[in-house]
Amino acid sequence: MLKWMGLAIALVFASAHADAGVKDSTNGWGYGYDSLLHDLGVWRQDSNVRIDSVGASVQGRALWMVSITAPGDSVGRSGDLPERKHRVFMHARTHPAEVQALWVARESIRFLLSDDAKAKELRRDYIFNVIPMYNPDGVELGKARQNAHDVDLESNWDENPMEPEPTALKKTFMAFMAGPTPIEVALNLHADSYNCARFFFFHYAAGTSAHYADLEKAYIGGVQAHYPGGLKDWDFVESWATGTVTHYPEGFWWVNHGDKVLALTYEDKNTLTQAGADCLDAGGYDSTGTALDLGSVDYIKSRILAPILARTSPVTRMLLQGEGVRFPPGLSAHWEIRDPRGRRLAEGAIGRDGGLLAWNQMPTAPVRILSMLPESGPAERLILPFR
Repeated sequence: MLKWMGLAIALVFASAHADAGVKDSTNGWGYGYDSLLHDLGVWRQDSNVRIDSVGASVQGRALWMVSITAPGDSVGRSGDLPERKHRVFMHARTHPAEVQALWVARESIRFLLSDDAKAKELRRDYIFNVIPMYNPDGVELGKARQNAHDVDLESNWDENPMEPEPTALKKTFMAFMAGPTPIEVALNLHADSYNCARFFFFHYAAGTSAHYADLEKAYIGGVQAHYPGGLKDWDFVESWATGTVTHYPEGFWWVNHGDKVLALTYEDKNTLTQAGADCLDAGGYDSTGTALDLGSVDYIKSRILAPILARTSPVTRMLLQGEGVRFPPGLSAHWEIRDPRGRRLAEGAIGRDGGLLAWNQMPTAPVRILSMLPESGPAERLILPFR
């Protein structure tokens, strides 16, 4: 997303994407609108995928959105229990020359549609919306950063009127936020040719809040945990030191929804060489796409659990063991397992001899809270690991 103009394009792709097309801007930097239409045709064959147009570009090309979630009703289901799903939104290719952002989005989709057990869990409990090519006119016209009107869409969000592309994206955001499944993580995918690094734009508290800055740090750390050594730390590039910048989409998110939505720009390595930089080692898009998926879900889970953890007393007597959870002798108590929204999944009694609650006796769910409720004294709670 760093500002650069008048590029002399010299793109070299990683061999993993050698099948994407010719390697210059005459074919959308190796992935043009026809390539997207081909992928859409493949993705829509999957029962977990829905393809929609959220609007049209200046020249009338559809802005396609890929929605991924397991089939179900409008609020989704978790096991046998009704539960609202959670939504993650990504858009990529604002700047046509930053094709690496599209590779990341494409690999994110590929992981979500895989047979991986974690991907199946994500499809069950989450909705992922991905716009792989937000600026199709710019891609087809060989523009480096602009749309058909020669406008940089990234910094068009406080104009009146806005260009057709951000207008369509804004309406999509607003519709989801007014619905039963609002966006909780909004990622703006780009590729940087100066720093030759994978990183997020961190927004200072001066432009957001101290609490939001902490949320950003936690989110970035969570993504890093799924791609060790792959991404820079949160303070690699910092912005908004003097206030909120409203002409970017993240400004829209902060002004309208505050810390309810974690909205960040992600920058991948761009193989364009500028200012003496050499990013020819760009790649790892599969690792990046997967880390963004899993890190976003970890962040949402942490937000769900925060109120529970805040009122949970320290665990001093229940013990996690290889076979299950061991209850201590010497007290009569009741135990129960609930989900983060308080729904009881299972319950039972503990005698004065204590005992073991085996893993195979516990209900399967993404997040489970085990409570021990003695006849006298405070309750103790334990967040169970996923099994």
